[in-house]
Amino acid sequence: MATIKTAQLGKKPINWVKWVTILSFLLPSFVGFVVFVLAPMIWSVFLSFTNYRGGPNYRFIGLENYINAFSSPDFWSYLWITAKYMIITVVFQIVLGLAFAILLQHQFKGCGFFRGVYYLPNILASVAVGIAFMTMFRPVSDAAGAPNGGIVNGFLISLGLEPSQFLAGQESALGVIILVSIWQNFGYYMTLFIGSLQNVNTSLYEAADMDGAGPWKKFTTVTIPGISPILFYGITIAIIRGFQMFDYVYVMTGGQFGGGPAGSTNVLAFDIYKMFTMSRYGYASAEAVILMVIILALTVIQQKGQKKWVVYDVV
Repeated sequence: MATIKTAQLGKKPINWVKWVTILSFLLPSFVGFVVFVLAPMIWSVFLSFTNYRGGPNYRFIGLENYINAFSSPDFWSYLWITAKYMIITVVFQIVLGLAFAILLQHQFKGCGFFRGVYYLPNILASVAVGIAFMTMFRPVSDAAGAPNGGIVNGFLISLGLEPSQFLAGQESALGVIILVSIWQNFGYYMTLFIGSLQNVNTSLYEAADMDGAGPWKKFTTVTIPGISPILFYGITIAIIRGFQMFDYVYVMTGGQFGGGPAGSTNVLAFDIYKMFTMSRYGYASAEAVILMVIILALTVIQQKGQKKWVVYDVV
């Protein structure tokens, strides 16, 4: 009799409120993932094996779209422009973000103001930023020869210097876009690093001082390991953003039919967009799948490589 009572006492009633609450959060997230992430990915992969152009008649063509992409000099050129943009922006955004975070991590009069100033561009719409800088970097004259100079060229002329084509120049257009991207986004990484730097154990710096470590030694042996998880996250996000870059090219170098002079700013994401506007859905989907695989591969490599330099157990 005592055993039966003990068994009955050991039973726990099902907490229906708890499970309904959990499902109310998980179910919409799962449905959203299927509808907005998984389904478009499957559809893109499906289209990449067809010659679909929007009409009811299409056929499967196997790997033809992928073969055409990899055998196209334009595709490799656009991929190289994308990689160049990604590498430069990642390096400067992370380095500048960390440098300004180190300068602004301590509380002093006005530090909140400067943090806000450097972070503010990140909350602005990239389209608005692109339009503003496109106006600033206008060449001295337009295609018809009419005066059309922007404020930057006006400043150069006032100093007696030669004006530049900037966004209208084949050699300079991508550089201007890179500069704008760095300016707008490095504040985001600065904010991440400030929070991470403030959580580094100060006793580790005291121990390094006792060992006679200099500033650089403390930076490499205490600061970097201490913020390495956030640094890893920042680099990963910056790389993904770099490969997905589209809006600056669209806004600043020609709109729907843009891509800069002689295609000098035509990144892969923008070429995918152009192929869609030309109703080449199959080829555009193949390029999108290739870009997705590249991003996924780099992310996996980073996840594997983080074990060698990311430290999660700093005390």
